[in-house]
Amino acid sequence: MWKKWSMIWWAGFCVVLWHALAAEAVATPPLPVLPIPSSRQVTWQAAERALFFHFGMNTFTDSEWGTGKADPSLFYPQALDAHQWVSTAKEAGFSRIILTAKHHDGFCLWPSSFTNYSVALSPWRAGAGDLVAELSSAAHQAGLSFGLYLSPWDRHESCYGDTLQYNEFYLALLWELLTRYGPIAEVWLDGAKGKDAPEMVYLFDSWFSMIRQLQPNAIIFSDAGPDARWVGNEYGESGSTAWAMVNRSSITIGGDNDAIYSQEGDLNGVDWVPAECDVSIRPGWFWHSDEQPKSVNSLLELFYESVGRNCVLLLNVPPNTTGLISEEDAEALISFNEALHSIFSVNLAANATVTADSTRGVGYEATEILNDDLSTYWAPESGKRTGYLEIDLGSSLNFNVLRIQEAVSMGQRVISYHVVYLKDGEWIAMSQGTTIGYKKLDLIETVEAQILRLYIDEARTEPLIASFGIHLDSITVPQPRMKTQSSHVSRRQYWMRLPSQIWPVDHQRDFSSVL
Repeated sequence: MWKKWSMIWWAGFCVVLWHALAAEAVATPPLPVLPIPSSRQVTWQAAERALFFHFGMNTFTDSEWGTGKADPSLFYPQALDAHQWVSTAKEAGFSRIILTAKHHDGFCLWPSSFTNYSVALSPWRAGAGDLVAELSSAAHQAGLSFGLYLSPWDRHESCYGDTLQYNEFYLALLWELLTRYGPIAEVWLDGAKGKDAPEMVYLFDSWFSMIRQLQPNAIIFSDAGPDARWVGNEYGESGSTAWAMVNRSSITIGGDNDAIYSQEGDLNGVDWVPAECDVSIRPGWFWHSDEQPKSVNSLLELFYESVGRNCVLLLNVPPNTTGLISEEDAEALISFNEALHSIFSVNLAANATVTADSTRGVGYEATEILNDDLSTYWAPESGKRTGYLEIDLGSSLNFNVLRIQEAVSMGQRVISYHVVYLKDGEWIAMSQGTTIGYKKLDLIETVEAQILRLYIDEARTEPLIASFGIHLDSITVPQPRMKTQSSHVSRRQYWMRLPSQIWPVDHQRDFSSVL
């Protein structure tokens, strides 16, 4: 009898234990919604911002688009120090730099074996210099990733206009750059050319294939990707709606594309190609003695309008004729980084209590939004495309920045959202928007609140919110900014700089819409 009851007891205990374990089992993750980013795209976007170095013959001829006829002897940066460029970038919080290895004038900043127009014919380093080697070495030593811009348009080479000969020439240059200088993090190219340029067919697929073969981890940037796309302007601003997806077949590299499509992306796009926002810290892309860098306030606005809209900020800082980053530019960069740290280093919601109207189960609780790990996230119950998260800060706090991030490795999902806060028993609207993606930053009027809610109003499928933060920005004062025409038009125009012209600081010149 005792044995019988003992067996019954153990059987019951096992059933209870099984149910307890089953109740605590981690729920299976939701299916990703396609397309999703590659590993290299995830790494690239997590860096958030990069520095562009426009430097070359144009620096010494005081121009933006060179003719390809300037004497190589003009290139003589007597104090050039690649380590100064890199240390400035690192101190300013940038982890990736990109160099214009060859601009439209065709002058190569490395001693290429395939052209007679390079640093090898200049007096710099007595003709033995190699800027690509010096900068890539300095970057890698400092732990920064290194990328290259190689202009397809070439105003020097006589074979430009011959499809076969020029594409062979371009691939030869590309091969040198991809095999001599260690890991290349990004290859940046475009279809820019002036009205006076001969007709030319670029064999982009061949170029991309060589890059994939020789540098498989490199991000390839162009108007249409394949890894990162141009945002459609050169004032550093994405659309308030910003999908990482597009249909690459709808964009022609160097063509008269729809600038709004490039900015906003495509809800129904089949290709994951997030946007990179390129803009110069000065009115021009190359250094000119009569120009000054943007203010910290302007740089912060650029950050909100690029990184804060699901894009990457590519900020150009042109070294001067001595071969150094100018002191005023370096100070602006470092102050910009300090301002970002001041605003975003503290998440005022870090110790909040968070609840949700539903959860998928264990492992997908609302509290997952309080860490910065984008691989963990809140998910509503299966099949639910709307929902809300309630954040109780514990006490009333002042803030004016909302930060929302999706688990983009599972696809971009949110179509629209809004945020409210509780005041005197009523829910008051503070922000609303469309897409979120990797990161959405809403700079709002300062509010004082303890309890707020993030509502997901519409999504492609179950929304996955990976991180949420509130911050206080006491620095940025939004200002109206003059913007140039779409670069999809102006990239096809040629602008020569007139040294006598005077241009206001913090505004783009007409010609600055071209590289």
